[in-house]
Amino acid sequence: MPQDNIKSEAGSLGWLFFVSMLMHVICSIAANILEQKGITIPIELSLIVSELTLFVPALIYVLIRKLGFSEDLGFGKIKPGTILMSVFMSFPVWSIGSFFNVLSQIFVSNTMVQMSDTLLGGSNVAVWFLGSIFGPFCEEFVCRSVFNRRYELIAGPMRAGLISALYFALAHLNLNQAAYAFVLGVLFSIINKAAGSVYPSMIIHMCINGCNLLMIMAMIGITGEFGSAQDLAAAAEATRGSDMIYILLAVTLVGALLSLLILIPCVAFVSKHENRFEELISMFKTGQSKGRWFTFSSALAICFTLFIMFGLNPLLSALGM
Repeated sequence: MPQDNIKSEAGSLGWLFFVSMLMHVICSIAANILEQKGITIPIELSLIVSELTLFVPALIYVLIRKLGFSEDLGFGKIKPGTILMSVFMSFPVWSIGSFFNVLSQIFVSNTMVQMSDTLLGGSNVAVWFLGSIFGPFCEEFVCRSVFNRRYELIAGPMRAGLISALYFALAHLNLNQAAYAFVLGVLFSIINKAAGSVYPSMIIHMCINGCNLLMIMAMIGITGEFGSAQDLAAAAEATRGSDMIYILLAVTLVGALLSLLILIPCVAFVSKHENRFEELISMFKTGQSKGRWFTFSSALAICFTLFIMFGLNPLLSALGM
């Protein structure tokens, strides 16, 4: 890619992330205003709109740039063995993410548990589908197909993985989910590089979200016999404020280290199965950057998102919005 095109696309990608986050904030504020007026937004609609604020700008970007879904965005075919291995890898990836989830809870609450009452306020089937299939597809399309694949042309595969993981983390707009989303984003980029496709990260993302939602639904069902979703959130908060959090941290750390030992040969297997072992190894070589990815637009987008996380969201919560 010529230097002028690299600079142009780097700036465009930064603006894409900024526009996506701006749309998300506008929709969130609009929903809060409607709720203040007594108009309740169904959780199903909220989940759809939340994902579309990411997906629609990225799709428009793809159409304007005339990017090919297979060659440019990574929707290449993968072998059946890679599909099965992707499902299997969801377990060690989930275990690694769990450690960083617990680690973040030393400082902040578990967002998913705190939102469980609202999240499961609608149809369980619809919420599960939106959270386990629709959401991961949209997020992987944006973060791995668009950001990761396009930044790879600018900054090389390893930096592109870190950049797309950063955007993936910030897009969650809270520190708890951002902590483990960043780690998962890096792992997803490596696994996709091994397979030469974005399908593995989509499969793993869907498996993780699906299992997590089923676990939350099961816990809500169990606690429903004795209390409510608020009681589950209160119990999680009590755990966070006690020594139990450090016991959980130690247990999940051991699980994460063992999972990493399992995940490494799995990724190597995928790369050899897809005849891409050399491409995987090349990801970790230095000197692949072709241009600067950090532009005015990306800096603005990152600062804006951090302001939402640590400034706007707490302010809206204080105002009861």
